[in-house]
Amino acid sequence: MKTGLYNIVLILVFIPLIYFMLIRPQRKRDKEVTSMRAALKPGDNIVTIGGIVGKIVRIKDDRILIETGSGKTKMEIVKSAVGSVVGKQESDKKEDKQPEEKSEPAEETHVNRSKKVTPKKLGAKKADSKEDTEKDAE
Repeated sequence: MKTGLYNIVLILVFIPLIYFMLIRPQRKRDKEVTSMRAALKPGDNIVTIGGIVGKIVRIKDDRILIETGSGKTKMEIVKSAVGSVVGKQESDKKEDKQPEEKSEPAEETHVNRSKKVTPKKLGAKKADSKEDTEKDAE
């Protein structure tokens, strides 16, 4: 008779434990993700659940158009594929800052960081082959 009572008490203890340890935290995470996806705006930088990084261009009902890569490739993804927001759009950042007194517009400087890099071994072989062709020509 005592073992039956222990089993009932054990079950009654485990039900709330399972709720507070598993179900409630999962619901909280789901609610945060849903609110994050609802707050998406054009200009936000996002990372999809597949690992694609891009900037939101346009939002339709359940689809998002993002541009990604240096070639500004545009992709349409489902809104539920957004994993996280990396950066907010620039207008949000400007609102967070305090207004500055009369500031002159900064000069636009474009730095070209795309350099063609060849490995040392390949560069050395090319130099050797040029010397060989020069010797053969003589």
